[in-house]
Amino acid sequence: MAHNNIEAEGNFLCRHVLVMLGIFLLALVLVSSQVLLVRASNETVNIQTANSSINRAYTNVLAAEAAGGDITDLLARLNTAGELLAEAENAYHSGNLANVSFKASSATLIAGQVNNDATALLLSSRNNSQNRLLLTVSFSAITIAVFLVVLVLVWGQIKRGYHKKLLGSKPEVVDNRS
Repeated sequence: MAHNNIEAEGNFLCRHVLVMLGIFLLALVLVSSQVLLVRASNETVNIQTANSSINRAYTNVLAAEAAGGDITDLLARLNTAGELLAEAENAYHSGNLANVSFKASSATLIAGQVNNDATALLLSSRNNSQNRLLLTVSFSAITIAVFLVVLVLVWGQIKRGYHKKLLGSKPEVVDNRS
């Protein structure tokens, strides 16, 4: 009977350890899935941040182009950021979360730099456009003024020559008796 009691206590203890181990494993699975969900949520936020940064940069690059800026370099860098974002999205959708954050952060960083450079180019292009307009208006005003001065001088010369010729001519007498 003592042997049965020891055996029963051993079975009970074994069952108890197995139940505790099962509960521990279940808790571990739940915690790790929550960590993966939080990590996946962070990766989603990183991807969304990169996407909005690229959109802002693209809008400013278009504005810089409309103002007359050379955007060749900006577009090349913006394409690099877009490629990194696409790689991050592909990795996220395939479940490979290892490089998602790095690629999304890199895309955000590049897009931020492009955005800053596009804003500077936009301001520079607008300033250059205003300077060219001012130069054109000034040159046109000076050209018109010079043209009017030359016109008045030439007209004065022609007028003096005409008066001289008119005063230097002898009047012709006409006989009206006929």
